[in-house]
Amino acid sequence: MIGQIPTNVLKMAREKAALSQTELAGRLGVSASIVSRLESTEFADCKMAERYLSAIKTDLAAEIVEYYGERWRFIEQPPFTHTERKVIFSAEQALQSLDNFENSSQFDAILQDPLSKLRNRIIAETEFVRHREHGIAFIGDIGVGKTTALSFVTNLILTGKGGKPESVFPTGSGRTTVCEVAIKIAPAFGISVESLTEEAIRELVSDLVRGLKTGKSGLPSELERVIRNMADLRRTPVRPKAGLEKAKPIDELRDMVDATDDIDQVIADVLSKMKLDTRTEAQMILSEHTEGSIEWLASNIAKINYGQHPNFSVPQRITVLLPLQALRETPYLLSVIDTKGVEGTTQRSDLKAQVDDARTVVVLCSKFSDAPGPTPMSIMREMTDSGSDALEAGRICLLVLPREDEALKVIDDFGGNPLTPEDGYAVREAQIDQQFATEGLPSIPLNFYNVENDNPADVWVWLTSMINRIRENKIVRIERFVGAAHDLVVNSDIAKSRQARITIAETIENVVVRLNKLPESRKPAHVNLIAETKKAHQSSISASVNRRGKWENFNVPHILGVGVRADANLRTRDLFIRIDEQIEGLKRKFGHLLDINQLLESLQDDVTEWKQNFLAKAALTGRVSYSPHLESATELWSLCEQRYGNGTGYRVDISEIFQNHFEEDDGAINARNRVNASLEKSWTIIVIDPLLDAAKFDSEEI
Repeated sequence: MIGQIPTNVLKMAREKAALSQTELAGRLGVSASIVSRLESTEFADCKMAERYLSAIKTDLAAEIVEYYGERWRFIEQPPFTHTERKVIFSAEQALQSLDNFENSSQFDAILQDPLSKLRNRIIAETEFVRHREHGIAFIGDIGVGKTTALSFVTNLILTGKGGKPESVFPTGSGRTTVCEVAIKIAPAFGISVESLTEEAIRELVSDLVRGLKTGKSGLPSELERVIRNMADLRRTPVRPKAGLEKAKPIDELRDMVDATDDIDQVIADVLSKMKLDTRTEAQMILSEHTEGSIEWLASNIAKINYGQHPNFSVPQRITVLLPLQALRETPYLLSVIDTKGVEGTTQRSDLKAQVDDARTVVVLCSKFSDAPGPTPMSIMREMTDSGSDALEAGRICLLVLPREDEALKVIDDFGGNPLTPEDGYAVREAQIDQQFATEGLPSIPLNFYNVENDNPADVWVWLTSMINRIRENKIVRIERFVGAAHDLVVNSDIAKSRQARITIAETIENVVVRLNKLPESRKPAHVNLIAETKKAHQSSISASVNRRGKWENFNVPHILGVGVRADANLRTRDLFIRIDEQIEGLKRKFGHLLDINQLLESLQDDVTEWKQNFLAKAALTGRVSYSPHLESATELWSLCEQRYGNGTGYRVDISEIFQNHFEEDDGAINARNRVNASLEKSWTIIVIDPLLDAAKFDSEEI
């Protein structure tokens, strides 16, 4: 055995053999206290570990000795308990075989490129599998019930009034959660908070105060609640004197606003009352000796979320820390993310980050009554339009959240009602699949969960099985690459490979000549902005206007970046298809040559990566190119500000203002031209040049 051996593996071998510490100590000829002290440490010396395991005398103990006796040169050795350790070790062996071959007299330089690419693929895919960190992100409309579902599915619940289980997190009919909440595994229970900057808080207070003064803008109620609580300026309801009179709450903040025309002074007074200088805490950890850990979490999360904790400022992100055993059983180190409820546009950077994360399963949540729902459909359409690989990779699913007896009220094809909720789920599932097909969208994994009646553990198993499938796809790729490594070492036909490479080089060069120019724009980015403006909530548009487009729930540069990416995907979709067709043709012709087949499969993998890199670059180009223009577009924002509060049709009118601006303003047109020039350059650098390089072989090799 080599190095330090984890003692939890030693203890596992002893317990599997049904040996007590005293019995094993007898075999070792030591006292039981020595075995106890050894197992209480984190690692054991390899000699002591081998002696310990040899005394157990089981096949498992022998397997552990053999495993920790192997030398690993290219991959960090995973723990023996890692569920994929065998496939990871096969990858390590393949890498060692490639290295030995590369340094042998039998190696020919013509094989350098396929060997290097194969080695890089094996390492990349194995690193994905070696790490066990994954995410599950819940996305849905405000009030859809995703926070409650998340809590029950993860088992983060406590006993509420009347003995009923309830969520650890604040829940309600909507507009309850003020920011994104993440659950992460940690050694102890705790809460970490990323707060808004003082400048961002000042802008929120300004929105609130000016909204009260003019009646033309304001804040979402969850943010207003936080500010009022922090400033101790809550509205106090008053019981009406007569039965027909309306209750008029006492509102000290409104009284402050109405008493003066000096709005800036009111803003300063509110900020002073918030005592931001004392709200500087970023983390709190529960003492290991404190009882009621879940209750402690629930109480403090609620206080921070509502702005009632005196040590914390306005939260931008709350991270709940808890030990692994506090979650339902899972072999993975999971982060569970409760994104901020969607209102209007789904084109938000926080949602995109979850969709783009290769290690995260995205759970699109919808009501039963309108499932799959406009928000999940919108997100799926954006994935398709932007060329995202999330759907193809199996990272997206739909969780439908029925309430009460909704599933029994659905109408089946015979015009009747189902007899059981399960029958109702089946009817709705068929309708959902039909809607996906009608919209030209692929079907995705689908499940139903009624908090009142269904078993949350079943949903948890379903979600973790999606992570299993993502990892299984990676394992299949590792096994394919390991097999290719064996073939490259054993079965290379150098003479035929040389001739094949000449043909491949000529074919790829011809492809590059035909495809090196990026087609013209098909759907300008501002078309996407106009469409999203018509869907967004007017308070989000107003808040964005006040910040020259930079508001998290309606971020204009981000939306334009999404538009640029969608346009780039439209412009290049046929080009990537033609590239793939050419490579497939070469595979049919030369697939019998194992090193050439591996070269071409690797090239296909490269093209897939180049496509995602190019599209990601397109989105970034859109954001970066339009941001300076938006910052200086004073007339645009002035027109938008003037429109607020002047009757119905606000969103339509703002969309028309945007359309006129981006089609007629010289600065906007210049920004669009910069985007197109940058995309041309990115197409060449990210796709065309690497494709040409892939077909270039040293003349001495050929």
